[in-house]
Amino acid sequence: MPISAHPFPDTTILDGPSGASVASHPAGAVPVYDPATLAELEGVFGHARLMDLLAHLKIEISQRLGWPDTDRLALRHDAHTLLSVSGSLGFFDLSRRCLEMEQACLLGADLVAPLSAARAAAEGAIAAICDMEACAP
Repeated sequence: MPISAHPFPDTTILDGPSGASVASHPAGAVPVYDPATLAELEGVFGHARLMDLLAHLKIEISQRLGWPDTDRLALRHDAHTLLSVSGSLGFFDLSRRCLEMEQACLLGADLVAPLSAARAAAEGAIAAICDMEACAP
């Protein structure tokens, strides 16, 4: 099933602990991914290749951000990598959270809040990708 014909066309998976789909955006809620970006990528690459790219992103996410907040070098590297790949696939919240984490690492700032936000966005992205994979033909 093409991304553009997602079975929940009027819903957006929101960042949150459940990773659940909801029909409307609560005040201040940020979408996990941009459906228009995914639809555009699907038009360029085709559905199968897009699903491969999303599967690769899911693997990248699951392998990163697991370091303790004391390992700034590893976290900065992982954040930078995820910042690029997630942004290019329309997962803009994860990309932004990784940018914030990368900057905190570079500036020597406290990592507790940025790392927590990045991990939450990563969980939301994984849940969204799993939902898309479950709906794929």
